[in-house]
Amino acid sequence: MQDIRTATFTFLRHGQVDGRAALYGQTNIELTDIGLAQMRQNIQLLQQIKPIDKVISSPLLRCALFAETFAEENDLEIVLDPRLSEMNFGRWDGIPFDRLQHHWNKLEAFWNNPYRLTPPGGESLKGFADRVDSAWQDLIKDNSGQHYLVVCHAGVIRVLLANILNLDLRNPSWFSQLKIDYASISQVSIALLNEAKPAVLCINTTLGALLATK
Repeated sequence: MQDIRTATFTFLRHGQVDGRAALYGQTNIELTDIGLAQMRQNIQLLQQIKPIDKVISSPLLRCALFAETFAEENDLEIVLDPRLSEMNFGRWDGIPFDRLQHHWNKLEAFWNNPYRLTPPGGESLKGFADRVDSAWQDLIKDNSGQHYLVVCHAGVIRVLLANILNLDLRNPSWFSQLKIDYASISQVSIALLNEAKPAVLCINTTLGALLATK
């Protein structure tokens, strides 16, 4: 029986950012040296298990700087897709939490129901989800059964997984209770068959745990 070709999508969240605790949406903050090392270690080892064929990345610096360097070092094609940028948190974006004390009630209301409430001057969760889904649909339409590294953000990964699992984004628990750590890996595979559904292989995985499954 002939093997069925399968595409693998590895979603890599960026590493630790160089800034105080805040909602870093589209604020163009860079990584710490630790953050960059976290990403490099995980992907270099993953590359030994299942070589990566193509890199797709958010254009924000905390993703793109690593993605571009990795692609150049490994002679890989790279695409920077703005649709994979983190959610725009408007006037809250990039402002340290200790400077948003007078907004705390509105921040709490947003956390409790992000689908219903939109940050002032920011992006609605529905609008964010629609643009991320647009990027995902293009990825799965154009894939050719290779291993794709998608370097992006926690919010993007949550939306991608919700879409793949057909979950209701109006449920705030998906955003408040699903942890996506710095430099963590989540993986999805799709068989190259008509009407094939994506299969979630892992979520928020450490490299050690991923290696243990191989």
